[in-house]
Amino acid sequence: MMIDKITKSLRATGVEDWKIIEKSVESKELFFIKKTLDMNRAKKVTQYELTVYKRFKEGGKKYMGSAIVKIHPTMSQDEIEKVVERALFAAGFVKNEPYPIVKPMKKDLRKSSKAFDRIDDIVNAIFVDDAKAWLNSTEVFLNVENVRILNSVGLDVAYSHERLEIEFVTTCKGKEEIELYWDLKTSNFSLENISSKVTEALKATADRAVARPIPKVNGIPVIFDEDGTEEILSYYLEKSSAMNVYEHMSSAKVGDKLQGNFNGSPVTLYIDPTIEESYFSKPFDEDGLELKKFRLIDKGILLSYWGNLRFSHYLATTPTGNATNFCVEAGEKSIDEFRSGKYIELKTFSDFQMDTLTGDFGGEIRLGWYCDGEKRTPITGGSVSGNIVDVQETLELSKETIREGAYSGPRALKICGAKIAGIE
Repeated sequence: MMIDKITKSLRATGVEDWKIIEKSVESKELFFIKKTLDMNRAKKVTQYELTVYKRFKEGGKKYMGSAIVKIHPTMSQDEIEKVVERALFAAGFVKNEPYPIVKPMKKDLRKSSKAFDRIDDIVNAIFVDDAKAWLNSTEVFLNVENVRILNSVGLDVAYSHERLEIEFVTTCKGKEEIELYWDLKTSNFSLENISSKVTEALKATADRAVARPIPKVNGIPVIFDEDGTEEILSYYLEKSSAMNVYEHMSSAKVGDKLQGNFNGSPVTLYIDPTIEESYFSKPFDEDGLELKKFRLIDKGILLSYWGNLRFSHYLATTPTGNATNFCVEAGEKSIDEFRSGKYIELKTFSDFQMDTLTGDFGGEIRLGWYCDGEKRTPITGGSVSGNIVDVQETLELSKETIREGAYSGPRALKICGAKIAGIE
């Protein structure tokens, strides 16, 4: 057994503190050109990640170094020992303040999976018909993961997780042929949700094909519909990170009003590892710390930090474990209520960026809609930019919600004060 070989090498090289992550992944991958299956691929691999810790003193000060190495299942006992020796040597150059490792616990949450039995149903749900746009290419990745985490003080926990990712490109002919890229990550095999996502993407692509250049407008509200919403709200998640606070990338203190004196929607934010639909849900973090739902921000006020055992120890705060998913409570207004008067609504970007350190955000607009107060017109080109600190007092969150990737919360948000760079 590979874990026995690794632990034997750890004893032989004198390593006292260590952690092993064993990850077995079985996957099925399908690649389509339009509706024709081009490639069908499957794999089953097991990986081992070893973390070696080293406690030492230098200049009268205590340190705890660490080094991470990969152990391949084909390695011999001698080869493993050499890798462990190099890791122990490397750990001696890392001068972190001492911190504990996760306490002993035994829990096995692994279970058998029938996910691969549903692959045909998933494919059928993807290929919906639309009169104007179509699927140009589609890639389906269905993974079943089994993870086990052990450490030197007696921790031994395990869990399993099913993950589905669908990447697809939609195409439509207008004045020219255009393509849009989409990515759906979930562990929920709801066929209705998959079809709904594809249908919405096809309709958006048809709008993009007839979109006109974005006009030069400023001073009007901007609505972010899905794309950009999670990224902007992640600013508050990162402000409450124990690691960011310790490393002085966040100056937030417990009790702070993170939104200032806002007039819009208050942000109430949780971390929650238990969302069934989430691609990233899991019961333990990478250290083996058991994860639970935890409220960090209540109506804009920071209640607590989140972080792994190391950085939580440094700040003398309760360790929550590394965040998997973050959840934001919905607002009171609907997206239709956001759409009043003049506004710009943005659907997709070429690449939306959010700097969670400074609060700056921006992206090149691939598809949106401009409303002059009466007529709603598809638009493209130009860009949007701003800083969340400057506009957060006007932030409004939609009552409609989405669950996708690592995010659960309002589908859309509305702000005033963002800069629109038009090209017409």
